[in-house]
Parts: sequence; structure tokens; C-alpha cells
Amino acid sequence: MQVNRMSYIVYIKNNDVIKRIEELDVNVVYKSQKQKYATIYFDRSKEKEIKLALEKMKGVSRYEKSLLEAQTIVFEV
Repeated sequence: MQVNRMSYIVYIKNNDVIKRIEELDVNVVYKSQKQKYATIYFDRSKEKEIKLALEKMKGVSRYEKSLLEAQTIVFEV
């Protein structure tokens, strides 16, 4: 089974937002409390839902696709 994943960098205003991001259907793989950003992975099919949730979430200043997105990453499970 192949899973297509996406990687986003989420810039946050305070560190309490990370707990709310973890409640979404994403994997938080890295969080920098000092520089106030987190790297998340999620299924490509749920991109619209995740983007909408991040836009509505208070404490998220902005988000962008990771530079890893330029590469094709496919995980086999």
C-alpha cells in the first residue's frame, strides 16, 4: 500500500497552538519553540481540509509547503 504524504511548515504565534495542531489528522514531526514553527506531514488527499483548519485556527500566523515537496516522497506500508 502506498501513501502520498505532504509536508507543511506552520508558523505560530505562541506554543499553545501546537497542541491544537496535533488534534488535526496530521503528524507533527518537528516543533521549534524558540523560532515558533512546526513541521507537519499529512495525507495528500486531506490537503484542503488541513489548509482550511489552519486558516481558521487562531495563533497560526502562516503556513507554506515545505521545500521537500519538490521531491516525490512515497512511503510503502
